[in-house]
Amino acid sequence: LIQSNPGAARLYSVLSEHIDGNCGAVVADQQFLADQLSVTTRTIRNWVSFLEENNCLVKIPIAGKICAYALDPAEVWKGYNTSKPYA
Repeated sequence: LIQSNPGAARLYSVLSEHIDGNCGAVVADQQFLADQLSVTTRTIRNWVSFLEENNCLVKIPIAGKICAYALDPAEVWKGYNTSKPYA
């Protein structure tokens, strides 16, 4: 992901850092994400589209430009489940 689209990887990283453990998703406005990453909302839309096309996330519209972004839990926790003996 980092080599094919570094910007989308940055967005994925931000979403994974803020994921709600209860529902496995992040609810956010595109403008908020754009502000956090110092890019335009158009760039956020492009990155989200790339991540959706590559099965890295699922975008669930909530209201207006607010969406829930659900990430694949196996990918989010991939690095952790092998580093702990009882994970």
